[in-house]
Amino acid sequence: MSGPVAARPVRVELRRVALATPAPFASAHGTEHERRSILVRAVDAEGVEGWGECPALARPTYTGEWHLGAWQVLVDEIVPAVLAGEPDPTRGHPMASGAVEAACLDLALRRQGRSLADALGATRAAVDTTEVIGLGTVDEIVARVAAAVQRGHRSVKLKIHPGSDLDPLRAVRATWPDLSVAADANGSYADDLDRLPLLDEVGLTYLEQPLAPDDLVGHATLVARLRTPVALDESASSAGAVAAALALGAADVVNIKPARLGGLLAARRVHDLVVDRGSAAFVGGMLELGVGRAAALAVAALPGCGLPTDLGPSARYVVDDVTEPLVLGPGATLAVPDGPGIGVVPRADRLATVTIESVWLAPS
Repeated sequence: MSGPVAARPVRVELRRVALATPAPFASAHGTEHERRSILVRAVDAEGVEGWGECPALARPTYTGEWHLGAWQVLVDEIVPAVLAGEPDPTRGHPMASGAVEAACLDLALRRQGRSLADALGATRAAVDTTEVIGLGTVDEIVARVAAAVQRGHRSVKLKIHPGSDLDPLRAVRATWPDLSVAADANGSYADDLDRLPLLDEVGLTYLEQPLAPDDLVGHATLVARLRTPVALDESASSAGAVAAALALGAADVVNIKPARLGGLLAARRVHDLVVDRGSAAFVGGMLELGVGRAAALAVAALPGCGLPTDLGPSARYVVDDVTEPLVLGPGATLAVPDGPGIGVVPRADRLATVTIESVWLAPS
């Protein structure tokens, strides 16, 4: 299926923003104490605006891309090329490239009065969500899962690493025998392979990224060895990487992250690869603010993304979002925005409060 066509802007604004988080978010890659992100505003000659978001993390621990590096690449390379009508000249900065693509797609679709969800081929008005539970003590994790269940979640995913895996997973399974439970290892088991078969006893929905991103052969071995379905996250860095993983039998499930893949159109292509292979998929998050999360929800509503999305309500990530907050609906679902473009816009008053740097760029 062909996707929507992005518009070419005449001006682009970039904003670095910093928002308070309700609590630190811990994973095997580190801890985020404050959410910094980059917002992209693309404007045409008539003043119509489109928005995108680059959610690269504060440090290059998840991928080689990071917040300040992405900012510099956007200012010096990507945005000048787009304004000149030239191809993106960069490599290795998919989140920055995807943010500009999203802003230009949002701009084009707002001109048409058409939603991103409709343009991509989404089939659901709302998507089921899973609550991601960060690292902690067993008691802390059980308490967080209890709170998630109280909010209506039927699915949770626990961050794990060697030494903090079986005990919390067993405790959660013993307390909620029928709850859908997944685990995300963030590639931390390369030196602890013998622990992984033990996780089969828990009855996980899937085990996400047990090994390093480039170890597709190792993941294929685990797919053959484990009863638990193996999901790829960090390994699913491009359409080519996903195609290779599926050909090798290295994944039962693929985590589709539009930002990491380089944009919404790349995410749609990966979705189609997964569907053609007959594998499962879900949309993961990068701790996006409302702009990036609204766009990702349109991908999460595609027909092949049948597992609950990692995307959550605004309150999970930040104290006060830049857009009107996205909130959980009945059954811990998130509504897919159906307005023009991505369906949301930042609040001007909120932008003024959280912006730490901004710049307008125009053709030279």
